[in-house]
Amino acid sequence: MLVFIGLGYSLRHLTSEAVEWIKKADVVYVDTYTSLYEDPLEDLKTLNSNAEFIFAKRRDLEGNAIREIINRAREKLVVIAVPGDPFIATTHDAILSEAMENNIEFKVVNGISILTLAYSRTGLQTYRFGKIVTLIYPTHFKPISTVETIYDNLNRGLHTLVLLDLRIEENKAMSIPEATSILLELDYAGKLRDRIAIGLARLGWRDEKICADTLEKLGSYKYPPPPHSIIVTSKPDPVEEEIVNYWKKQCRVD
Repeated sequence: MLVFIGLGYSLRHLTSEAVEWIKKADVVYVDTYTSLYEDPLEDLKTLNSNAEFIFAKRRDLEGNAIREIINRAREKLVVIAVPGDPFIATTHDAILSEAMENNIEFKVVNGISILTLAYSRTGLQTYRFGKIVTLIYPTHFKPISTVETIYDNLNRGLHTLVLLDLRIEENKAMSIPEATSILLELDYAGKLRDRIAIGLARLGWRDEKICADTLEKLGSYKYPPPPHSIIVTSKPDPVEEEIVNYWKKQCRVD
């Protein structure tokens, strides 16, 4: 059997169902490359001293490695443990597809994701969010499509959750100040500079910080290290506006 488990972003986020399956597992692949995690992922070993734990890099869960995972799942209970939620904040669709094609029994145990955290922690109304977008480092090309998605959401009166580039195996994680600088450079229509945005730093972690200001000013504040995200707001309704004003008061330069 193959079980995909969402770990959330801290050991505090583990559900009783997640713990139950990890305790039963013969093999546990722990995804170490798609997101950052508050607690040492090695601490998962304390839940099952008999299981084989593989702290997986990309090569261990993608490409040719998928065949080995499927073959092991024919005879053993194999867990794929992923920070966040297995098929929302991060994705291992290719493994799931291969399991389906090979008639491998599978189960998904959901965990807290950046999507649920961003909506719930900020208090903005979920139905007022448009398409989610990821802002990548403009290394080889300018990610204009990211800004165009934000423009499209704004034209429809919708907020945009902007996920920021994480390249853990390269020791790179985009920060809110980096992201605001990139977005302002890409803002060819001049719609974003004075737009109210909300900086989300380490949501769900013990030192999380939420701060709201214009996109131009948002990068000037002090944040704990990544993971970071940004919400570019459309025009808030009256209740949302009160909430945004609260987050404005949480900004600190020091």
